[in-house]
Amino acid sequence: MLPPIRFLLLGPTHWLRTQSVYHALAEMMTADSPDTIVLAQPLQPYVCIGYHQELAATLDRKACARMGLPIVRRRVGGGATYLDVNQLFYQCIFHHSRVPALVDKIYARLLAAPVETLRALGLNAELRGENEIELNGKRVAGIGGGRIGEAAVVVGNVLFDFDYHAMTQAWRVPSEAFRRLASDALRERVTTLWAELPRPISPDEVQWALVEEFARALNRPVEPGKLTDDEIRLSNEAARRLTSYKWLHLHANSARPMTALKISHGVFVRFAEADMGDGHVRAAFRVRDGVIEAACLESDPAQAWGQVEAGLRGALFKEWQTYLAVR
Repeated sequence: MLPPIRFLLLGPTHWLRTQSVYHALAEMMTADSPDTIVLAQPLQPYVCIGYHQELAATLDRKACARMGLPIVRRRVGGGATYLDVNQLFYQCIFHHSRVPALVDKIYARLLAAPVETLRALGLNAELRGENEIELNGKRVAGIGGGRIGEAAVVVGNVLFDFDYHAMTQAWRVPSEAFRRLASDALRERVTTLWAELPRPISPDEVQWALVEEFARALNRPVEPGKLTDDEIRLSNEAARRLTSYKWLHLHANSARPMTALKISHGVFVRFAEADMGDGHVRAAFRVRDGVIEAACLESDPAQAWGQVEAGLRGALFKEWQTYLAVR
């Protein structure tokens, strides 16, 4: 019989604490440590990048500074995201021996609770791919996961509202056409609870439903707990590490902006370039499952590309350059 899962309710708290606590718990995890679920909301907005991302390629640091957005890198995967108090975070820190061995099975088990919580609200929620939760085909949560020491970690959020403008301005993009396509795709493919529900609902209502669903999905009691003195000390140390210059610039390989941005399951915005005769073409695309949904072409010297852009819709992204040759 497995012991109860510890539940930590941080509530609305300092933005960095929403990252440092679960990192500290994961780093301290042993087979004797309690499996823990943390719920939290950041009082201040910030931007978080995934472990594998390059900061200089992903975020416009000057734009983030203008908007007053601090930046942190987490130790689990996933993409860059804007986070604020209108989002409820759930963070699962379990010993690896007490979860399935396969990554997809870990996600299926730990994400069953948020899916069922949304369904209980009358929403058509489903798990898409390995780790994306959608409502009526639109993404409603950002999710990441990975192994930290002996801990299996899955972190996610529920969007009650979302600042689309702040997110689009925070990106470091290769062209403004790329930003426009990404902004449009983000608004079309990412939704929120307040947009989907007929009545406003508070994070308090959802968090207690989440706790109940975690207990049901994992077939284990979930009991409230508190951080120990050692956990508090190590979370303070983690806060300093996660925002250190060395950690933020962990993957400093180039100074080029990103050329691909995932919006939701199967939907990406991509950037590509090609030489054509005496000219150079720079192109931004919205792509779903490898097929171009929208294109924006610019060139030096400037040319009219409207007809080619229209012809590219429905074409395979990998074949886009062939449409330049038949222009």
